[in-house]
Amino acid sequence: MANHLYVQVVLLLLVLKAAATTTSSSTVVAGMVFCDQCKDGARGLFDYPLYGARVAIQCGGGGDTPLTVRECNTNWFGGFSVRMEGTPEMNRCTARVVQATGHCGAATPSAPRELTLAFRMLGLALYTVPPLLSQPLRAMDFCPAPAAAPPAAAVALAPVSLPAPPLPPLWRRRPRRLPPIWRRAPTPTLPKPVETTTTPPPAQPQGSACTFDKWADLGLHGCNWKVVTPNTTVAMAFGPAAAQRYGSEMTLREALEGRGDIYRTLLREATAALLNAYYNAPAAGGFLYPTTASVIDHMNGALLSSAQRVLLEGARFRRANSGGGTGRITKLPCDLTPCN
Repeated sequence: MANHLYVQVVLLLLVLKAAATTTSSSTVVAGMVFCDQCKDGARGLFDYPLYGARVAIQCGGGGDTPLTVRECNTNWFGGFSVRMEGTPEMNRCTARVVQATGHCGAATPSAPRELTLAFRMLGLALYTVPPLLSQPLRAMDFCPAPAAAPPAAAVALAPVSLPAPPLPPLWRRRPRRLPPIWRRAPTPTLPKPVETTTTPPPAQPQGSACTFDKWADLGLHGCNWKVVTPNTTVAMAFGPAAAQRYGSEMTLREALEGRGDIYRTLLREATAALLNAYYNAPAAGGFLYPTTASVIDHMNGALLSSAQRVLLEGARFRRANSGGGTGRITKLPCDLTPCN
């Protein structure tokens, strides 16, 4: 639910931006690009919006090769929008990723997706496209293994049973002698169970969970920040919903100092959870939010909901940053490396 809401918000911002620059009839094509890290062909928990990907809008050119009518790059949130003058019919046109970035740009171009007319009003025609996926050469190590297909076994023919020999006549059958009542049936001797030694599974790497005050101590733990920095803005880290609530200038360093308001408390705990998710290795288990995408989804879901949801998500982030979690008996430690 939160993933679809995030996509709808980004597409709405792209449409409003295109509509603001429209003075006459025009056509807008909008969509998003994601990095399909597990190569399963669908959006999943480990997929993230892809920045800087090159998207081509193609229409039939009368031959086997489609004609590229427009190209554009995705923004920081993985979204793209193309505006064209006039209102041509584009129901038979497609959009595809022709060049991606990072480890998702090493594979071949993605398959094209057809455009769909969303609405046509006031001289503006909006076409949308399902999320485009760009895949790496190989699936990431932290992706779940696909279910293996059962091996094709050779069809075994049913053994042919020979017909039973005919029974002798009744007067030649021997009478069945039953044992006496007082005689106990012999107890069968069961074979002794074979003792097998089982090798314990290898220990999984343990995760880490640290509270916001540990991350705010930049002199002692500032070297442990990954991907983002203390000067990264909240809008860049969490998306448009956070930018609307907290502004476009607030940094993550300032976010860790928030208190006295339920929305500032939510931002403080969500920032600490985001840093914990970046710090933990992909294979490390235990932390309540295994990926940064799950932290961003819960954060945006709370901002777009009620005040009660804000309180619940803030408490859930705080419990995860303290080392707790669902079904956990012992708390996760905070194993940040001292920078001094």
